[in-house]
Amino acid sequence: MRFSRRKGLLLFFALLSGTLWGQLEQLGHLPYAPATLAGCWHYVDSLGREYALVGTSLGLSIVDVTEPTKPVERFFVPGPPNTWREVKTWNGFAYVGSEAANSGITIVDLRYLPDTVYWRVWFGPNADTLIRRSHTVACAEGHLFIFGGNQQGIVICDLSDPWNPAIKSITNYPYVHDGYIRNDTLWASEIYLGRFSVFDISDKKKPKLLAVQPTPGAFNHNSWLSNSGQYLFTTDERWHAPLASFDVSDLNNIRLLDIYYPSVRPTQEVHNVRVFNDFLINPSYGGQLTLVDAHRPDNLIEVAHILLGNSLVWDASPYLPSGNIIATARNEGLFILRPTYQRAAYLEGRVIDANTGQPLSRVKVLVEGTANTDVTRPDGTFKTGAGSPGSYVINFGKIGYKSKRLTNIELKRGETTWIEVALERF
Repeated sequence: MRFSRRKGLLLFFALLSGTLWGQLEQLGHLPYAPATLAGCWHYVDSLGREYALVGTSLGLSIVDVTEPTKPVERFFVPGPPNTWREVKTWNGFAYVGSEAANSGITIVDLRYLPDTVYWRVWFGPNADTLIRRSHTVACAEGHLFIFGGNQQGIVICDLSDPWNPAIKSITNYPYVHDGYIRNDTLWASEIYLGRFSVFDISDKKKPKLLAVQPTPGAFNHNSWLSNSGQYLFTTDERWHAPLASFDVSDLNNIRLLDIYYPSVRPTQEVHNVRVFNDFLINPSYGGQLTLVDAHRPDNLIEVAHILLGNSLVWDASPYLPSGNIIATARNEGLFILRPTYQRAAYLEGRVIDANTGQPLSRVKVLVEGTANTDVTRPDGTFKTGAGSPGSYVINFGKIGYKSKRLTNIELKRGETTWIEVALERF
């Protein structure tokens, strides 16, 4: 099924430089220039202090963000200069990967924060399994997963001894750019093949391929699973490519549900997607960070937007106990933000031919004053809405039919308003 939804194509809010509906507030900022930033993750020490783990072009920066208005770099772990540097954690240890030649995996013992950290560089046990570099890393279920780099597929390492990972398998598989793991399932982003793949990893020595699925932009950069495990959200690192939601409850029938573009700069794609309580946190190209209500994954609606500059907002983590979001903008530095998560106001309905009563497909539906549009499906239905409640004007248009403009349509937060519309031919 081919979807033609184009949410976010209007530039109504193009001049905004702050929050869209007051739901993202900048609390703190730490510049790093001339160093640039890449991935980030979060950590909490035994005293409850919060940290941002920041991948910079020169190494790993460990920043105390307990007082979000006054972020302080506590430690710096150097690494070979490189634009890419990603970090994830497991059981008090951080694992840092880089595309730099012979960078290996830097292992950082965080358990003695705020007093000190210890670190070493790990390359694997022997020359046959040498881990010289990586593109991304992930940690889950007591294992380290290494993607990209000199080992093209998936490297799975046991972390029973976190200081000395034990390689369980190196999957002979096409290049995997990134991966998301939950329980015994791995969702692999195969960027150059334009798809995601699903693996059963219950046997870490022999991952088993279960399914593959193309993504709308055919350049899958990363993926993240909903809390329920029923939906997967994907990004494609390609100009004007959308974020997408898929129903993955049946791997034999994976279904595309909806697509989303950032409202202010829709041609600048989402780089990474993170999920927090049915909201999507989206660091994006063009200096953008957005929040999307994904409570209804077949009707994704942006509820907040902030511009952090003009360079790529590479990564974000919304998982600190304080609820604050940490985000890395490539050239502008580390940002600490306070989100307010609020549901969107949903608008759904059906459009028919006024004379025949038959459903009309490919009718454009626009919520005025927002960037939200939809195009009706073969059964005449549409799904859209607004990021904040209020009274809206809704426009309907289709070639060969008289356009219609409905005024004073009340949309309520967290509720679905249903409308039936009949269009007349010219």
